[in-house]
Amino acid sequence: MRALLFPTDFSDIATNAFVYALHIAKSIDAKIYVLYTYVEPVLSATHAGQPELIGEVYQSIELNQFETYKKKTQGMRKIAEAEDASDVELVFLFEEGPVASVVRKIVDREKIHLVVMGTHGESGFLSKIIGSNTVNVIKNIQNPVLAVPPHAKYQGINRVVFTTLFREKDKPALREAIIMARAVNARLDCLNILHNSKIADVLLQTENWRHEFPNEDINYVLLDEVESIENTITTYLLENNIDILAVVKRNRSFFDRMFNNSISNNLAFHSKVPILVFHEEK
Repeated sequence: MRALLFPTDFSDIATNAFVYALHIAKSIDAKIYVLYTYVEPVLSATHAGQPELIGEVYQSIELNQFETYKKKTQGMRKIAEAEDASDVELVFLFEEGPVASVVRKIVDREKIHLVVMGTHGESGFLSKIIGSNTVNVIKNIQNPVLAVPPHAKYQGINRVVFTTLFREKDKPALREAIIMARAVNARLDCLNILHNSKIADVLLQTENWRHEFPNEDINYVLLDEVESIENTITTYLLENNIDILAVVKRNRSFFDRMFNNSISNNLAFHSKVPILVFHEEK
């Protein structure tokens, strides 16, 4: 059985992403590990002059965290019922430690296929768009991560765009995107921006991919670059009501450049379209 991991802080943004996790899990017959993490504060051993109280303070903090966690998990079961997904198995995890390191441990231990996270940040342009915890998780694991921004409202997943340079290393990620699109009955666009490329070479690559994936309903889209690669992709997504953008994380890639400070005009896009991040196979 497939398994999804959903790290949550029980915020409204996380709850919004949970709806995506529920529907994806239902579509691919997967269970969801719901993860809540907490970090104990560092207290001085001479706190109030009574070092013997430190253990009691830590125990009290953990107990309070756990009581909050128990109350919130009941609410998540109610959300599953409201989304007609009560048949999705939910496994609740309560772990101490930084989000990224705990996620990495759970991913390995439970054989997680996909991580779904709500995105919100604390400081800095990158964090404000995708969330510092999400960025750290993407950097620390090799599994796909679906980053769901605050204003993305689940209304089904009907169209998925996979950006590609038609590289051999993109094919494993494309196969994963095909599986997901097929499971949710979504149309899959394979998108390439003509950037310093000869059209004849790109057409040849496109034809080679058609032959390699002959039984898949893939719509190949080639676009001339307008202003920038990021701007061209963003315009296509918004004009075509795309539900998920799938990208391959690589150095100096589209994913990295999308979060450059100079691209502030793309904030509206980032707040509405979930990004499915695949890691490039080594």
